[in-house]
Amino acid sequence: EVANLKRKAAPKKPDAEAQASTEANMRKAIEKEFEKQLVLLRQQVEKLTQDMLTKDESIARLEKHRKMTETTTDYNLRRKLHVMEEVSGLTIDDLVPEDDGISYVCRQAGPATSARYVLTAFEDLPNEYQYTPVGDTAALPTYLHEPISFERAAASMFYWRVCSHLRQPAPTEDSTATPQPATTNGT
Repeated sequence: EVANLKRKAAPKKPDAEAQASTEANMRKAIEKEFEKQLVLLRQQVEKLTQDMLTKDESIARLEKHRKMTETTTDYNLRRKLHVMEEVSGLTIDDLVPEDDGISYVCRQAGPATSARYVLTAFEDLPNEYQYTPVGDTAALPTYLHEPISFERAAASMFYWRVCSHLRQPAPTEDSTATPQPATTNGT
């Protein structure tokens, strides 16, 4: 019994103190866990930031490469068109999208004269072009003074016929004058 009395007489920690100590220990454990998670989150943020910077650099490099490729392609196409214009005398001045097709505004030059016209490719007539003269048609044959339609398969023949007429020498005043009868000497 004496041992029981001693135990009862021994000062006990009040339950509030024990509870406060337990709560403090739990808080410390939770804070340590939050600190670990915070460190992990900061590491993840750093890794994601590095990934983003790497990807931004890759995107910038790819964008630069795309622009260089487009520039090279545009340059090559312009050079090809320039050679075709020099060789053929045909220049497409404009491409005009329309509701029912596409119109190509053309200028075709010969040694002495040139002709302007529009070739239209209609969506509902995929195998045809429509020719429409623009401006002065004096250098062209009379059948090209008015709009006409022709099959796309005949486009090269159309081009060569226009070339043929544009290559003819321009009439001069001497060639348009009325021919004079030939005279004979003294007879």
